[in-house]
Amino acid sequence: MAKWGEGDPRWICEERPDATNVNNWHWTEKNATPWSKNRLPELLTGFSVESGAVKFDFTEIKKLEGEATANNRKAKLIFLFEWVVEVKFNATIAGCETEYKGYIEIPNLSDENEAHEVDVNFNLDTKGPFEAQLRQIINGEGTKQIRDKLGVYIRELKEEFSKGLILPTDKPKQQVVSKGKTSVVDKKSFQNLVITDKKDAKAVPNGTVSCNVPTKKYETKETFKCSPDTLFDILTTMDLAQKWSSGSLLCDAIENGKGFSLFNGQVAGTFGEIKKNDKIEMYWRLKAYPGGYVSKVTFSVHDQGDGTQLKISATDIPESHFEEVQNAFNRFYLQSIARTFGFSMRPV
Repeated sequence: MAKWGEGDPRWICEERPDATNVNNWHWTEKNATPWSKNRLPELLTGFSVESGAVKFDFTEIKKLEGEATANNRKAKLIFLFEWVVEVKFNATIAGCETEYKGYIEIPNLSDENEAHEVDVNFNLDTKGPFEAQLRQIINGEGTKQIRDKLGVYIRELKEEFSKGLILPTDKPKQQVVSKGKTSVVDKKSFQNLVITDKKDAKAVPNGTVSCNVPTKKYETKETFKCSPDTLFDILTTMDLAQKWSSGSLLCDAIENGKGFSLFNGQVAGTFGEIKKNDKIEMYWRLKAYPGGYVSKVTFSVHDQGDGTQLKISATDIPESHFEEVQNAFNRFYLQSIARTFGFSMRPV
């Protein structure tokens, strides 16, 4: 007979006071389709996109087909969804009496794609001389705004339907809790995140751990041939950050309390204190970290006269992942910024 606390975790009933779905081992599922059929029309209609003299009004859903579910298996959350959406629009041009009608098609809103990877196809029913201009706006600013709204849907789906899927235990295991406004990450990276009610969800504190794993501190610095305010903008302005991160940054905004995801979900976390032209704090987690480990990362900007020094300090890095983190900061942050903007002061 196995001793107390030993044996197959499916039968460790003391970890669930009511012995229901012990250790969150068994598959549980929530149907998110009805909620999605209400939320997607709310997000994708009743808004406008304007560019110069052109205005698009997105009026109603033309087509909404698909399904969504939230699942728990072995205490991991898995979100499955797949939608095809079509949204009607009216477009007007100042000084032009013709009203252009058409619709946009979203053929691949699914758990296989991040929000910025979703396709937005333009279809115009009205013929006229401004077709090319309208298409250009939809392919640019229109697509950006629509993807932002789809990002909200994916984030809210994961917030709303993760509640109650992970049942409490008598001795609760650590859970990585994401802030209510967390950005969207892909299905695989999100499996290790557990979100509670928004009122209880806060940024993960520095050094939150669930087991005794040796940790290390990492520091490095690099000087860039630019002013402090330029470097700070590169780190905190969405458009510029998308350039050095190869378009992988997912977040609502780079500001205190906002969640973020980088490099296809390999990095996720929450922004802490941000001081203009001085420092950026993050509660930063590598996807491969052991459960519960979060590093506090600080980027500090220092004027060197002929350039600007960026100092990176990271604490509570699991020792087994130290080299991986070191390489990540050097390659995907420092080298990428220097290469993207041509600011390197190193000799060629």
